Amino acid sequence: MVEKTKQEKKAKSPGFMQWVLVIGIPLIFAIILAFIIFSFMGIDVIAKTKDAANQIPFLSSVVTTDEEQEVEREEEKVETQLSEKDAEIETLQTEVSNHEQTIDELNQEIVKLTNQTEDTSDEEVETEGEVQENEEESENLDKLTKSYEEMDPESAAPILSNVERDLATAILQQMKDEERGEVLSAMDAEVAAELTQLLLE
Repeated sequence: MVEKTKQEKKAKSPGFMQWVLVIGIPLIFAIILAFIIFSFMGIDVIAKTKDAANQIPFLSSVVTTDEEQEVEREEEKVETQLSEKDAEIETLQTEVSNHEQTIDELNQEIVKLTNQTEDTSDEEVETEGEVQENEEESENLDKLTKSYEEMDPESAAPILSNVERDLATAILQQMKDEERGEVLSAMDAEVAAELTQLLLE
């Protein structure tokens, strides 16, 4: 009898599944209904739920609000921008280094070309000076030769005999053949022979 009563009590006491069916399903239905009603009323239920959960100490570390998510997104965006700027800075530093190297090479080339130009200018000046000097000497020699040609052979012979041999030879070379012969004839025989020898060299 006692055992029968215990079994009847067990049979009559509601089980866990019965509690779920009686309380859980209506509760879920009520939550869904409330969500739909609040959504129609324009209330953001999810945001409100997050705000409420964020106020609870042990849930605040798990649940993130829209503001916190926005802050996190901004932080990620800033970090990405900083990374991009760092990469740009490195690229620009590399370019600057390359440009500095190119500038150094160009400066060395400029110095080299400047030195070559100066050397060439010095050579040109020296050459121009020599040419000008030679032209002046030639003009002077022409004038002297003309002066001796205008003299009488008897007057020109003693003067040329006392002039430096190289200059006398140069003047005689410039003179016409006939006049040269007359001047040499009027000279002392030894001097005439010496100048003739120089004229032949």
